[in-house]
Amino acid sequence: MPSNTFLNLPEDKQTRLMDAASWEFSAKPFNEVSINKIIQDAGIPRGSFYMYFQDKEDLFRYLVHGYVEQLLMVLEELLLRERGDIFAALRLLFDYVWEKREEQALGGMGAMSAIISRNGGMQRGALLDLLDSGAVLERLRQSVNPELLDLQREGDLGQMLAILLSVAGPLLYAGIEAGDAPGYREHLDGILDILRRGMARDKAPGISESEEYEV
Repeated sequence: MPSNTFLNLPEDKQTRLMDAASWEFSAKPFNEVSINKIIQDAGIPRGSFYMYFQDKEDLFRYLVHGYVEQLLMVLEELLLRERGDIFAALRLLFDYVWEKREEQALGGMGAMSAIISRNGGMQRGALLDLLDSGAVLERLRQSVNPELLDLQREGDLGQMLAILLSVAGPLLYAGIEAGDAPGYREHLDGILDILRRGMARDKAPGISESEEYEV
């Protein structure tokens, strides 16, 4: 993570460096990325870079962390709009990512997708690991409507959210790569419907609980 020296820079200087990093990391695999090219494009001295970040990996983690944080903020906004319905919010998050998939500038989903594609070793389902998972779940817990979920024990909400995020993350990314929004949206809907049937309070409207488990 960046030093206080970087965080205290004027916003335009921070943006210039991170924009240069985003272009470089989206164009090349991590091992081929050049710090010299990044600082040249950003217009900063090499010595200043190492006052801001420990090394290339430190910069990379901060860059990807920013994209993950952005997605989390959008998800929180969608949860507010959908009155805490996590399943509806995840569907809309897919639409958001898809609509912005061509945006290559800093903060664009196209840039994030390119960065992940260039670094095949990055576990797509583990992007949230770049954030404090406990803090992420706590933030979402504040926005999710528990009345919509079949919570039977203490801790169920946190476990359900963890499961949903571990499934939805790779699906969102795969949707960008698939290049077929309608087809992949239908696939996502099917997966979320399965999860909803297992987690939602009203799993099967019109079917009694005893009938629900009949084979």
